[in-house]
Parts: sequence; C-alpha cells; structure tokens
Amino acid sequence: MVVIYAEKASLAKEIASALHAGKRIAYPKEPTIGHYEFTFRGEKAILCHGVGHLCELANAKSYGEQYAKWDLNVYPCIPQEYKISVKDKTKTCFEYVKGFFDKADWLINATDPDREGELIFAYIYEAMNCTKPWKRVWIEDLTPQKIQYAFAHLKESGEVINIQKAGRARGIADWICGINLTIAATKKLSSSNDMLSIGRVQTPVLAMVVEREKKILNHIKTPFWKLFAKFTAPTGEFIAEYEKGQFDNESEAKQILASCTGNGIVKSKTVKKKSVSQPLLFNATQLQATAGKKLGWDLKKTVKIMQELYEHKFMSYPRTSSEHLTVAMQPEVTTTLKKLFQLPEYSKYAIPEEQWQAYSKRHFDDSKVDSHPAIIPTMNVPSSLSELSEDEKLLYDLLVKSLIRVVYPKAQLEDTTAIIDVNGNNFKATGSIITDNGWYAVDAIPEKKAVLPQINEGESYPGKYELKQGFTEPPKRYTEPDLITAMETAGKNLEDEEARTLMKLENKGLGTAATRASIINALFAREYIAKKGKTIYPTEKGIFLIDNLPVAELKNAELTGEWEERLHNISDGKEEYQKFIQDIEQNVRSWYETIAHSNSNTYTSKADQLSCPICGAKVIKGKFGYFCSAKKEKGCNFSIPAEICGKKISDTQALKLIEKGKTTVIKGFKSKAGKEFDAALKLDKTTGKIEFEFSKKKKN
Repeated sequence: MVVIYAEKASLAKEIASALHAGKRIAYPKEPTIGHYEFTFRGEKAILCHGVGHLCELANAKSYGEQYAKWDLNVYPCIPQEYKISVKDKTKTCFEYVKGFFDKADWLINATDPDREGELIFAYIYEAMNCTKPWKRVWIEDLTPQKIQYAFAHLKESGEVINIQKAGRARGIADWICGINLTIAATKKLSSSNDMLSIGRVQTPVLAMVVEREKKILNHIKTPFWKLFAKFTAPTGEFIAEYEKGQFDNESEAKQILASCTGNGIVKSKTVKKKSVSQPLLFNATQLQATAGKKLGWDLKKTVKIMQELYEHKFMSYPRTSSEHLTVAMQPEVTTTLKKLFQLPEYSKYAIPEEQWQAYSKRHFDDSKVDSHPAIIPTMNVPSSLSELSEDEKLLYDLLVKSLIRVVYPKAQLEDTTAIIDVNGNNFKATGSIITDNGWYAVDAIPEKKAVLPQINEGESYPGKYELKQGFTEPPKRYTEPDLITAMETAGKNLEDEEARTLMKLENKGLGTAATRASIINALFAREYIAKKGKTIYPTEKGIFLIDNLPVAELKNAELTGEWEERLHNISDGKEEYQKFIQDIEQNVRSWYETIAHSNSNTYTSKADQLSCPICGAKVIKGKFGYFCSAKKEKGCNFSIPAEICGKKISDTQALKLIEKGKTTVIKGFKSKAGKEFDAALKLDKTTGKIEFEFSKKKKN
C-alpha cells in the first residue's frame, strides 16, 4: 500500500480530484481530519493530510529541567542532537496520520514543493521513527493536468534530500539564534517582563528600518541653488538647466547668473534611439511589492489573495523566488495567452500570433529558474472574470498583463539632448518621445517626459535666466513594498533590474520569497515597527534594541544574506549541512556571551509605569497578558488577556485600554461560530470589565 501525504486539507482535495480518488472519509473523532482511499498504479492508495506543521523542534526544556527558567548562567542551550516534538494542538492529527504511515509499504511526500514543505514531511517522518521508502511529488500548480503530470513523474527521495537538509539547517539556525539570543537580550537588556526577541533575519531587517529613521532624524536641511534658462524657439519654448549642476554657494550662483545675458546658441544636438525591454515576470516578493504600490494592499492581504488564486487553480505556485520560466513551458504559455485573449477584458490586447515576439531568454531561461518558475496565470483560465472575487480580479489582472507583455515588442523611445551656450556657460536641455508604444500599451503609457521643440545646431534663441533655491531632502521612510524589496537585495539600493536579478541569483537576500512577508508581519506583531498611513517607522522598543544590542553581526544585512546563500548552497549540494550548523552554533555561543556580559542600557517599557485603573496598584505584564500586582493584597482581579476571541492583543492596544479606557477598532476577532468581526475594546474602570464597542452604521 502507498500512502500519499499532503500538508493540508485543501491540497489533499485538489490531489484527490485530479487522481479521481473519490469521496473524502472523515475521521469521526475530528471531522476536520480525513483521508481518501483509491487505486494508484494498480495498488491500494491512501491519501491523507495534516494541518500544516504537525511537528516542530522541541523546546529547550526537553534537553533538561535546568532550561525551564531563563537563567543567563545556564544558557545557551545547544544540543548535541536536535529533537523533534509533536505540537500539542496537532496530536490527534499526528496519531491519525501515523496509523496510515505504519501500514504503508512506501510513501509519497505531497507537501508544498519548497524547503518548508520538505521540512514538514521530514519532521513527521522522524517523529514517527519511520523507515519506509518514500518518493516526492513536485506540484507546480493545482490544475488537474499539472497534478497528474507530477504524479506520473515522481522524484526519488535522493533528488530532494538536499532541499530537506537546507530546510533543517534553516530551522535549527533560527531555533538556536531565536531561543538563546532572545533569552540573553531579554534578561540583560530589559528591566521588565517585556521580551526582546532576536531573530536571524528579523533583527537585520529591523536594523534597516532603524538606520533609515536615524538618517531622517539626523538630516540637516542644507540649501542649494540651481540655474535654469527658458529659451524661446520659433517652434516653442523649452527649459534647460546649467550643465555643471547645482551650487552650494549662493554668491557663486549669482555670479554665473549675472553673466547669463542675451541669446543662447545651440552648440550640439544629439538624438539617441532607445529600446525598453518588457519587465521580468513576477516572483513572490515583486508581486507583493507591486500589489502594495499599485493596489495599496498590505502584505497580509496580498499573501491571502495570492493563496486564494493558487487554491482556485488560476495562479501557479506563489512562493517562488524566480522571475523566469523554463523553455519547456513555452507551449503552456502560448495556450494560456490564447485563452486569455478570448476574455472580453483582455481581447483588446490580442494581437495575431504571427505578430507575437519570439520567446527569448529574457523570460525563458532554465539557468535562472530555481525550484519553481515565475508566477503566471495557469492554463485554467476562468470562463468569465465573474468567477473571481473583486480582490482576486485585481491581482489576477497584474499577473495577466505581466504575461501578455512577453509577446509584445519593446517600447521605442527617442532621447534628445541639446547643449546651449550662453556667454560661455553651458545649459543642457533634454527631451524624450515614445516612437512606438510596444508593451507600454498593455500596462498604460508611462508619465510623459519633456519634449523638446524642433531646434537646430548653430541657431540662436532668446533666453530668460532664473536662479532657484532648493533644500536637501532626507531619505523617505520605508513602505511595505519598499521594505520587502529591500530585503530581496539585503538592503542594497538596487534600482537596476539586472543588478537585482544578479543579487537574487546569488541568493544573498534577507529571508526567502516565501518568508519575507511573514518576517515583516512578525516585526509588527512584536511592536518593533509600526505604521503611520503607509509608511513604516521603528518604535521606541525597536530603536532601543538596535542601539543597545552589542553584537554588530546580528544587525548586519549582508552577513545574513550570506547565510541565506549558504542555505541555498546546501539545497544545491554545494555545502555540507553539518558545517553550516557548526558555524551557526559557534557564532551563537560567542554572541550569547557578548550579550550576557555587556554593560548596555536596559529597556523599560511604558507598561512598567502604568497603574491599575481599578485600585491604583502597579500593572504587571505577564505571559498571559496584563494584570494587577495587588491581586493577593487587595483581591483586585483586573486583567487584560493576551488574546480575546482569537485575536492577540498588542501592547499598544493594551496600553490604550488602560490609559484611555478604549482602543481603536481592532480587526479580525472571531465569534464562537468562527465568523470574523471588527470592534473596539472598551474598559469599564469601575468593574474592570472589558466589552466590545461596535461602530454605528451610517444611515443612508
């Protein structure tokens, strides 16, 4: 008997449908768990599923009772061998799945096709002490054709074992860094119960935000002057700027201005033709960034809609780092485009196939495809866009147009540069015109640049000359799209597409395409960063940590990028798994000692200064929320739970509740029936009772 394991019910359902596995058999004790029974390649098959991660690396206490308390003299905890434990919430599912694994002759790992999917299966396999042979199915998208193809071309376990090792290495690195260094930072740098979380990736990302904030706050507004000329030609007016650039000295600028009188003579005029290539296709990071910029979505929403489109089989695998497709996918792309052009919304972009641009290495390059190709619409094109929700339509539109651009020609431009002499002073005028829209026609024409009127070398034109003062500007704060893109390049400001591509091919970014959004969301959840409008700024807590963490390497984006490169090398079989682990362990030991014996300042949260709104005693923050310190002395039962109706209450929200008696509207509470709702929390300062306050609906 073969047992096929999918990591969640939705994936199992799609596999079952594609393989004609029949109806799902629910587990009577837990209906959310179930399996399918059918025949696969002539033998009995069981398709079962988990609920994401069933297992995890065991907690520090499992290596000895001495680790039960956060004691600087006991830690760091760096085991000889790393144990796997079953999560408390998933024990029922684990035992259910184990029953099938125990009876299997061989297994098929059908988890998500990435490093994390490999890790999920590896942990389960190890926790069950399983020794059964297994193979891997690698599903690129959830269309029946792709699922059937993947099961017809199973990979041997040895083909993916290095990806699994990379997943293990990442998990262990994050575990030993996170647990040990968080304990060191919290016990040494925090004067309260406020945890100071340290992460292999999250900390350098936070450092990027803090560094940007300091540049903004420390920016000194400095004046500069620019000299402009407005010339009048028979065919129209145009603006030119002093060629040597801006002046830092006003008197020098005025001196040049005084010498600018009379007409200007055109010394030279050059016209350069320029082709603008179609953009690359989307990877996860760039799709999330584009949705943020064009649709105004936050990362949580974008990731949610991406997953929905994937599960509805309209989009290929969403957690990819590639912006290219394989050559073998060219027939698939052709079929998909022909179907898309039949939709009314995209028929206006349809061009005869004989006019399509030939597929090229710019978009189809096997050498630039990692585990998964770029994100594109699947061949499962909806018969009507009405099959999609409004949000799904918007994201699908971005994907569709990214693919249509591939067969459109390059945009053609003419850039004109003219040098005009005014009494020995050179002024430069530039202009640009689009001579052929090419792919611009798909995505909307870019903002128009200045267009020069018809002017000729040697001609003289009257001019008016003006000096304008400006001031230097500080860098802008990150937005979510900016930050996730910066993570892709380890904080390097790379605007050039090819430079970004090289950086990605070297795998030196912070995190991966699959994890970057969750890392940013974790920084929000830990209240290291916050948002004003769409801009991100570091909180007092975040700034303190970066300023006082005595280990520079933990804040170094490039170093963390190099670790990510090493993990990728493990996936490719170019680096030993054990060597990476040993290096991380050695680093953590050294970093732990540095933090534990530092003389840094200590962080005092605002919570330590709060008084109980009921009795006036000190409020204490604990593992399960905020509570009154005088519970034993005065019998005061005031408390704010860490979680209310399935929603974690942030420190900021708790503080507002204590200080002002009310929070702003909090989104994402869940009722007993599982229905989501939004509401503010309101505190009755007489009784200490916390109630929901719902916004009043506006009357028409």
